Amino acid sequence: MSGASPLITPEHMRGALEQAAVARDAGDHPYGSVLVGPRGVIAERNRVVSDADPTAHSEVMAIRAGAKEWGLDLSEATLVTSFEPCPLCCGAIVEAGIRRVVVGVRRTVGEAPLGDYTMEGLMAMLNRKDDLEVVSGLLADECVAFYADNA
Repeated sequence: MSGASPLITPEHMRGALEQAAVARDAGDHPYGSVLVGPRGVIAERNRVVSDADPTAHSEVMAIRAGAKEWGLDLSEATLVTSFEPCPLCCGAIVEAGIRRVVVGVRRTVGEAPLGDYTMEGLMAMLNRKDDLEVVSGLLADECVAFYADNA
């Protein structure tokens, strides 16, 4: 990565949770993401149902918007997401060059539909474990409470 990662604050995670609430209220799955980069902040939500697009996860939507606004090199951006990204999103994050993800809630390993999947496990399987830093714990109580109410 050419520069330092942007400073991530609790407000970024609150933005992801706000987007998750907007998604929920629109009839979509309650997931939100915020892409934080040197040129600003882009907030997106899950749009799978409303766009009838199975790839319109909040992380992918944020990456699409970031690439459109900032260009294809997102290596200096950090993705803040309300819930641990699925394998599709993890792949998109890595392919976009994003080097750090801040996760609000981690999924419970072993539960359907993703079984033993974790972001770190996928990165290790791809022999790319050093390509992505996964951070969790930012506003953990607020994130857990949101998903307890929106399961």
